[in-house]
Amino acid sequence: MEQSISIVVGPTTMHESAREAARIGDIEAMYGLIREKPDVLTEMERMEFYDTPLHVAAAAGQTEFVMELMGLKPSLAKKLNQDGWSPLHLAFEYGKVETALSMFEFDKDLVRVKGKKGYTPFHLAVMMGNNAVLTKILDDCSECIHDVTNRKDTTLHLAARGKKLKTFKVLTLSLWSTESSTVQIKKLLNSKNRDGDTVLHIAASEKQPEILRLLTRWRIDLRARNLNNLTAMDIVSQAENRQESKECLRILRCAQSTSILFSIPWCIFDMVSHLAHEAKSMSGDKSNALLVVTVLILTATYEAALSPPGGVFQANSNDTDTSAAMAIHSGPKFSSTGPHHKFLRKGHSTSGSSVLSTTKFLWFFIPNIAAFCISFIITCFVLITSLTPFFWSALVVALSMLLFCLLVSAVMVISPNTESASIMYYYVYNLAYVLAGLMYIIILSYKLQVMSVLRSYRSMIGASDWSDGGLFSFHLAL
Repeated sequence: MEQSISIVVGPTTMHESAREAARIGDIEAMYGLIREKPDVLTEMERMEFYDTPLHVAAAAGQTEFVMELMGLKPSLAKKLNQDGWSPLHLAFEYGKVETALSMFEFDKDLVRVKGKKGYTPFHLAVMMGNNAVLTKILDDCSECIHDVTNRKDTTLHLAARGKKLKTFKVLTLSLWSTESSTVQIKKLLNSKNRDGDTVLHIAASEKQPEILRLLTRWRIDLRARNLNNLTAMDIVSQAENRQESKECLRILRCAQSTSILFSIPWCIFDMVSHLAHEAKSMSGDKSNALLVVTVLILTATYEAALSPPGGVFQANSNDTDTSAAMAIHSGPKFSSTGPHHKFLRKGHSTSGSSVLSTTKFLWFFIPNIAAFCISFIITCFVLITSLTPFFWSALVVALSMLLFCLLVSAVMVISPNTESASIMYYYVYNLAYVLAGLMYIIILSYKLQVMSVLRSYRSMIGASDWSDGGLFSFHLAL
């Protein structure tokens, strides 16, 4: 029988010499090889899935050699070897933190290179659990937290499966620091992997009560089902009757009972957060353009309100009642008597009031004031996301006074009669100020909640895991 002979073609002697120089960090030896064959690095680059000297140096922690070689041939840093790993993958896998961070400083996108099974270097850093490294990476490349593996596992899935509580806290805190809206954050937390498991399913199966408690604070979808048609509560209920399982079950039941009670307030909170994020993420040009448009609308609607179509009755008109334009009267709504309501009573054709009839006046003023209020709210959102708290508070107060003057003028002076004045007062005046006040309260409560979360995370993570740089010293505009 004919015997088959397999011939294995190994790397050239020069390539072996280059890898040996990389292993010991001999930069001069590497340059000697380049002088002998100038295209040696290009030759390695052209080879598919090849273990280059950069892979060897990164795995060995030869930082100086790595930086020298990346300067000569940056494209080698994204090349995968036969095992499907890039040089940065190997640096993290072998625990060469200094080398890994130096490579990251050279090119921030290296942490997002997908290797074997779709794992990025950042995924390996998460599984390694070095929070100082994660802090540095998230500070300069916050987008890497959204990368998923081939099985659609997010970084949060990996942290929960590895039972790395502090790492999980660092990851979720980074979502606040990048000023993501609560809608975007919950979308990431509710994302499912190939098995249909959310982060909540993983935390429940691994019996991680602290992670479950953090997730329920984000109002994660408690009813999400995986491919086995199980919710997180089903998984905990089927687990062995241990203390961790009881605590997990208690947390999930408590979250389920409170989620319905606070559903409407949290929906409003999510909407405000999303709008604030949209305003914050705008470019400078778009933000300035939006401000120009809203200021133009504010100016046009304010001037139109003070000069309504047809004009107003003048004080020197022969047919105008020049007595007081308004008087406080106690009585029921839309009537002249009654003890329960106070509204403005106006004489016929008083000076300063609109010449329009009641219907025409309301058809003009209500849309006009609505346009003013919408522009007022949008302007406030843009201001509070681009200015310091002192300046945006001062400008919001100034805009609120402008709104007050407009509404007072419309109700007390320009309204043609008692009926229109009372409608404007009860339905427009009060509604506008309720909405404006509610918006301001929600924004302040959002800021207070963000700062409360940051303080609680800091106490839980520990000061040693906090960076002095951008990620954990950021200043939220909200």
